[in-house]
Amino acid sequence: MKRTTITNRPRGPRLTACLMAAALACGIAGAARADAPYPSKPLRVVVPYTPGGVSDAVTRLVMQKLAERLGQPVVVENRPGANGMIGSDNVAKSAPDGYSLLVVVAAHSINPSLYPKMSFDPVRDLTGVSQIGRIPLLLVSSAQLPPGSVKELVSWGKAHPDKMTFASSGNGSGAHLAGELFSQAVGMRMTHVPYKGVSPALPDLFSGQVAMIFDSVQTMMPQVKAGKLKALAITSPSRWPAAPDVPTMAEAGYPAVTASSWIGLLAPAKTPKVVLDKLSGEMDAVLHQPDIKARLIEYGIDPVGGTPDQFQAFIKDEAVRWAGVVRKGGIKVE
Repeated sequence: MKRTTITNRPRGPRLTACLMAAALACGIAGAARADAPYPSKPLRVVVPYTPGGVSDAVTRLVMQKLAERLGQPVVVENRPGANGMIGSDNVAKSAPDGYSLLVVVAAHSINPSLYPKMSFDPVRDLTGVSQIGRIPLLLVSSAQLPPGSVKELVSWGKAHPDKMTFASSGNGSGAHLAGELFSQAVGMRMTHVPYKGVSPALPDLFSGQVAMIFDSVQTMMPQVKAGKLKALAITSPSRWPAAPDVPTMAEAGYPAVTASSWIGLLAPAKTPKVVLDKLSGEMDAVLHQPDIKARLIEYGIDPVGGTPDQFQAFIKDEAVRWAGVVRKGGIKVE
């Protein structure tokens, strides 16, 4: 086998000149790559939830338009599990270069209060890019029960504490936290009844075995229109176009119950500001396209946008607010 031995013997002038020229050429090429405009290759966007859900559908809708504006493909990758933490951990530990991004919902800011031993810090290890939208929650009660307004529900619940129950899609879910916030705001003890998703809860809500639930307009309004549930209030600042007759929680007399969910785009911490600003600006443009706004509203989402700093501040505020609700309610998950 032939072996080549490299020594440090002196080189001739011509060889030295050639090596210097090659090194200079490599340096120029490296500088060109470092200064290449962003993005110069496809982006990866992780959805830490199962395919087919609202967050997945909204991500694919918005990312298709973002890809058109960036001039690069955007590959959506589902990595579900552990209430969004598996996919989030993957992006949190990716290179902070703007090519690995993450779409999350409100659970992102709630998880630190429920899971103290997370493998990453949602606020420290990830940073906001753009808040895609707010998702107001509809407070509905069973049509089999007497209350027809929020105040009537509170009065009825205080008179029948054994019947004052609320459903959710599981311990630690947005519906669980919203119900706990409502309980604390109105000063009434309520029994939480968790289900494995919203669909399994519906029969018990229809029959009146469970009194109420907070969930999305998109999910609950068809049941309201069918006469199976009563829409009592919505958590958005103003009335929702798809439910114009439903008062806001503030109009119903409970302005402290602001429990809207949300969906947004994140990047690994330490991603350069110029990249975050580029992505945020393009996301703003996408979210203000009339066809995208209309589709998001169909999904029950109010488009937001905004700067990376605004979104990151919002995430931090949400984490603090829900930590207080979790602590006061003594909420724990297995």
